[in-house]
Amino acid sequence: MNIQETSASSRARRATLRLAAGLAALSLLAPLAHADTYPAKPVRLVVGSPPGALGDVLARVSAQHMGSGLGQPIVVDNKPGASLAIAADTVAKAPADGYTLLIAPDSATVVNPFLYPKLPYDPVKDFRSVGLIGKASLVLVVANGLKIDTVEELVQAAKARPGTINFGSGGSGHPTHLAMEMFANRMNVKLTHVPYKGTSPAIQALVTGEIGAMIVGVAEAMPLITAGRIKPIAASGPQAKEKFPALPEMRSFHKDLDLSVWFGIFAPKATPQPVIDRLNAQLNHALGLPEVRARLDDYGMLPQPGTPAALDAIQEVDRSRYGPLVKALGLTID
Repeated sequence: MNIQETSASSRARRATLRLAAGLAALSLLAPLAHADTYPAKPVRLVVGSPPGALGDVLARVSAQHMGSGLGQPIVVDNKPGASLAIAADTVAKAPADGYTLLIAPDSATVVNPFLYPKLPYDPVKDFRSVGLIGKASLVLVVANGLKIDTVEELVQAAKARPGTINFGSGGSGHPTHLAMEMFANRMNVKLTHVPYKGTSPAIQALVTGEIGAMIVGVAEAMPLITAGRIKPIAASGPQAKEKFPALPEMRSFHKDLDLSVWFGIFAPKATPQPVIDRLNAQLNHALGLPEVRARLDDYGMLPQPGTPAALDAIQEVDRSRYGPLVKALGLTID
């Protein structure tokens, strides 16, 4: 090989290195450029609830006000079924460009991984948090025919007749199921679970006396409480005292009974950070609007704007609480 050939080879190598460096720089700048133009088209917000359910209401409120700030419409896409797994899997497999988002309660990212051996998505590997919407308060209610007025009386009756008091839920593994199992576990009592296909039929079963007790969302229970058809004996969550000033808080009986149901917004894992930051800023702005806060209050939910990291932390705490409980109960759903 002569000197001229060696020199040409060196120049070629240097050119290749410069090209590689340029491509690397462009790859680093790409998310920033994307964020400058994001969103350039409508955004899809997937929800695993049917129209009219709490998740759907929160999705539409969030979509309306976040879309106004982003300058593009956010279209709600209802994909109910399989305990939210259909909606979550749809977003997990979507392009990570900020145009497909998930709105979901705690059960989708906290409880489902412990319940479903073959879950089609991984909440840790497939999603990143955009932000928390808020937490909904819960109320422990009993049937009028049970002739029980306090938590202490419920515990005494359950200990005197183990397993004879039935409680209802929206289904096996539903937040209303696990909340009551947590109550029974921490209060050291045995109750019998009766699952229903949703919380509405479960509450109706409480009215008729088919079941004796239930932990359910404030918004769902309040009309029947006001009408005197079911009896509240304790409350939990950020609005417990506001909604039920005369009732004890469940956490006063055990620290692990500080229960609530939260909803958050998530994006596919590889979504660029600048896009996440923009979405989080618009979500927090929406949650600060008086009309949004009033609408969420109607559903017993307190808006809780914050960072994506705050939602990450909440999930970790809840996994440490509900994971061992699900395993201890031996709950699995195929």
